[in-house]
Amino acid sequence: MSRITIASDNRHFERDGAPFVLVADTAWSAFADAGIDEWRSYVRYRVSQGFNSALVSMLPILHDRAIRPGAREPFAVDADGHYVYASPDEAYFATARQMTRIAHEEGLTLGLVVLWLNYVPGTWGADRTPWSPMTDDERNAYLDLAMDTFADLDPYFVVSGDEHFRDAEPVRVYADALRRVKERAPHCLTTLHSTPDCDLPPELADSEYLDFYSYQAGHHVDRQQLTWELAERYRGKPVARPVVDLEPCYEGHGYGAGAGRYLRHEVRRATWWSILGGASAGIGYGAHGVWQWFRPGAEFTSIGFSLVPFPWQTALTFPGADDVTFAATLTARHRLFETYARQELLIEPFEGLRLAANSDHSTIAVYLPDSRDVRLSLDLSNYRIEAWALESRRTTAARLRIEPTATLIEQPDTTGDVLVVLTGQVVEGV
Repeated sequence: MSRITIASDNRHFERDGAPFVLVADTAWSAFADAGIDEWRSYVRYRVSQGFNSALVSMLPILHDRAIRPGAREPFAVDADGHYVYASPDEAYFATARQMTRIAHEEGLTLGLVVLWLNYVPGTWGADRTPWSPMTDDERNAYLDLAMDTFADLDPYFVVSGDEHFRDAEPVRVYADALRRVKERAPHCLTTLHSTPDCDLPPELADSEYLDFYSYQAGHHVDRQQLTWELAERYRGKPVARPVVDLEPCYEGHGYGAGAGRYLRHEVRRATWWSILGGASAGIGYGAHGVWQWFRPGAEFTSIGFSLVPFPWQTALTFPGADDVTFAATLTARHRLFETYARQELLIEPFEGLRLAANSDHSTIAVYLPDSRDVRLSLDLSNYRIEAWALESRRTTAARLRIEPTATLIEQPDTTGDVLVVLTGQVVEGV
């Protein structure tokens, strides 16, 4: 499998010289919890659905995992159950390499989280597990082991996990880790995973060792506008890079300490809000149960925020996964990675309506959370219109009506959410 690279416009990915839209499932805990046969089956199933990537944490996420007997541990464990970083478990890393190789051979590029925040001093995760931060020497030895284990299998490295980057010590540690990873594996792309309230400081955002921006829009039901707000923030950074929402709300996950769970249509909405907000180089997806490889009887540590997971085999079949890979297909087909948010083109926008366009308006994409008329302040005479009923993933009838000072997209003939794509050449002066 060839490597993923950054396109010359610094806004999207390529593979073999062709545009490549990253679509990544989340399996954070696989190295610790998945059996080899289970993993092979998982990889093949996700590839058959259209995923081209999966996200895995190299080390267990200590504050947010399903604890069970028999899980693999990356280091020897002392009498208190704490890791002895001077004694890495050779079998753990050999198994993790084998799983990475299986994914590589099957066409699934892994995004490997290098240092979840539990392992970094001065983070909120370290406050939860005070025994877990590594010293500089321990971290450097681990980073060298990680690069020796994985780099030749061409993953991309997600250097941080769940950090908000507001304190000097974690920023120092992650800046140094980012440099060390890139120097040891210059051919592998790098990014950073953060909390939803994060804004990367310049020493990380502008780093020569960072290849693309990724963010977590997250799972708080009252903050889903972060899907597009963070996309626009990262598209506006001084250094242009591809942008990906690697962690929108997960299907089946709780509403962030509130009643209810995210359903398929809410995940689909978050996906399109992210893409049309400017995070159009790719998209992440998570099924609540797969990411922690949950098995009945395991003790999940984050029930209060996330609710009880489903068995991983059940969560693997959640229907929203196909919606997300379909979104990636449409993004590639219509080159939506060349668009950016243009809400000002909407006349009387309503809640949830999002619009993106490329620089000359020759491609315009509109996400409708439900079917209604939509007016644009452009003359779209002779434009071609294509509309997709997103739940069925089928085309649906949609028409344009040219008005004296606007163009009306007439209400599509479906009751669910719709993506409308308009292509042509805009008439100036409207």
